[in-house]
Amino acid sequence: MSSTKMTLQQEIDAAIAIVRVGLDRLRDAATRTEDIAPHAAVLRAMYDSQDPKGGVLAAVGDVIGTIAVSITEVDDERIDRVVELLDEAGAYAEDKTGERIHRALETMAPLLPPCAIARSEES
Repeated sequence: MSSTKMTLQQEIDAAIAIVRVGLDRLRDAATRTEDIAPHAAVLRAMYDSQDPKGGVLAAVGDVIGTIAVSITEVDDERIDRVVELLDEAGAYAEDKTGERIHRALETMAPLLPPCAIARSEES
């Protein structure tokens, strides 16, 4: 039985394809109806103020943060600036984008049916 090892680029391309499929599924789940509840549910999956580390944006921020930590092993004077930029990017994904989604969800709350609001308060 032979096992072919993927190149780094093939591995990255495969991971991107998987992420895109997941994001497409989220988009489809939110937009297959005009009902606002699925839209809110998917936005909460992207960023949930009750569990900010559990959403999609947190996962993106985590990947960026892990790369920032790992790259500090590179011995070059420019790496400190690279790490600073990556730290900012990770934080922006989680905090700034997340805050805007949170505000959008708060604004949407009066438009949600009572059972959808109850589910959001349970989270």
